[in-house]
Amino acid sequence: MSKTVLQRLQGQSIDDLVSLAIDHLLTQPIAQLIDAPLLAQQTVLSLHNAAHSAATEEWIRDQITTQRSHVPTGTLRDSMPAEVIDPIKEAISRPVTLNRAIVGRLVEHGAVEDLLRDLLVNALQGFAKRLRPAVPGSGKATSRLRSLKKVSEGVLGGLGAEIERQAEQKAKEFVDSILASVVAQAADDLCDPAKAETYGRFRGHIVDQVMDTPLAELAGEIDKLDPEALVSTSAAALRALSNRNNLTEEVTALIESAVANLDQKSAGELLTEAGIADTWREDTESQVTAIARGFIATPGFQTWLDELLCD
Repeated sequence: MSKTVLQRLQGQSIDDLVSLAIDHLLTQPIAQLIDAPLLAQQTVLSLHNAAHSAATEEWIRDQITTQRSHVPTGTLRDSMPAEVIDPIKEAISRPVTLNRAIVGRLVEHGAVEDLLRDLLVNALQGFAKRLRPAVPGSGKATSRLRSLKKVSEGVLGGLGAEIERQAEQKAKEFVDSILASVVAQAADDLCDPAKAETYGRFRGHIVDQVMDTPLAELAGEIDKLDPEALVSTSAAALRALSNRNNLTEEVTALIESAVANLDQKSAGELLTEAGIADTWREDTESQVTAIARGFIATPGFQTWLDELLCD
């Protein structure tokens, strides 16, 4: 009896069985196929084990090395579909009025202050140099006049240098006194509703520049970062995430929320809406059937079948 069943399974019967099983699976609501607490528990456990494994940093290091050594040609725009780029640019370019308090906390930083200080001081010093007194010259001067000219050059040259030195000091003092006001004005300008559209276009410009910069150049900038720092930081972030006290509950809530949004739809309905039902079924049936054929050919399955059908 078992030999007859096994022979039939090795023929068309296994194809029919796999097709029947997939039919049943596709008609079941997704919510009934997913045990959110169990799935969350297994996900968090896997993350925790991976994060605390000695091999994790080595795996991250290998991934970084692989990505750095296989930089594709062209730009990001070449490798991303327009239906993805356009919505991203539209969202980033949207004219919005930023929160003044948040922007203030962002720009009130030593790096921004140093940049503005240097720009303002250099501008004021350049203006002061243009005011430096010029020494009058004469194309046809006598020996005595030339002597007087040299004297005047020395006097006026020293005067000019002193004026320049004092101007530099005054410029620095003046900029320091107004720097806080300048930073505040910069934050006000960034949050000005009348300029929301202008800054929106600027953000769109940044997106375009990133999208149109050759990937090799972007990779060169990333290479300036310390690879080992990226490895250790990534591993530390994984460990911190896996050690969150309520991580299992949070993942469970995310899964339950995602399942609830499916409105009791079946897997078949979702695949049909996505337009991949036929392709998915063909590929899946082929793979599952191949696995099933290999399984029923094992001695363990044959022993189990003999025991099942024995009198």
